Amino acid sequence: MWKETQAHANPSKPSEHSEIERYDCIAPLFKEWMTIDDYPLKVLESIHLEPEWSVLDIGCGTGAIAIPIAKTVKSVTGIDFSPKMLEIIRSDAEKQSISNLDTKYVSWDDARIGVDIEPHDAVIMSRAISRTMNLSETLKKVNQAAIQSAYVTAWGGGERRINKEIMAALGLEYHNSPDYLYVFNILAQMGIQPNVKHLMCSSRVTYHTISQALSSYQLLYHLNPEQMKVVQPVIEKNLVKCENGLLQAPDDKPVWSLIWWEKSKL
Repeated sequence: MWKETQAHANPSKPSEHSEIERYDCIAPLFKEWMTIDDYPLKVLESIHLEPEWSVLDIGCGTGAIAIPIAKTVKSVTGIDFSPKMLEIIRSDAEKQSISNLDTKYVSWDDARIGVDIEPHDAVIMSRAISRTMNLSETLKKVNQAAIQSAYVTAWGGGERRINKEIMAALGLEYHNSPDYLYVFNILAQMGIQPNVKHLMCSSRVTYHTISQALSSYQLLYHLNPEQMKVVQPVIEKNLVKCENGLLQAPDDKPVWSLIWWEKSKL
């Protein structure tokens, strides 16, 4: 079911190269989005870490989670498959004189525990499960890498109006299933009884120009020129101009679900 859900999420199946290209292209924008997104703070307020712990941040992006955590724990390792994302997190860590944050250029699907990545006291996989086609193996590896505790966040619900209208314009069925249910059920099958907390967020994405927005959605859905002609009016119609001049793509009540478990209680 997970693979079917992920297949429905994109009109075209992305290659690993195109996914890397997409995240490299949006890296500067992604950093901007994190400054107006309350999601990182809600995650940080909801997780428990000890000062002497090592923490692994899977899909660390530009460091919205990893950098604040590095200021409170012994060490942090951030991994990502986007070189541009890693450039930003390294630069920001240096600017803030953070010396206990290490980064690795590797995808979680390819990473080998004990070879590429050592086990860490806590493992955090934040909004990154959508990039994996084998969710069961991904979660098994998260559990293997965690010594004390593991945290995974997944889409918890809420309507994505612009995404729904894009799929309709392309003549495709819109699927908006809460991904956290897949995570919960797979963990239960693994003998883990996870905890769940739903984070009510005000996540928004903004763009400086229409052209920038169109490029972002083209990369997101891997659209060809003909498909872009169809969805461009939909995107332009839904974007809202803010007081600061930026264009905003609103989500309706986005919910992210935090799923976590403690290894000592397994």
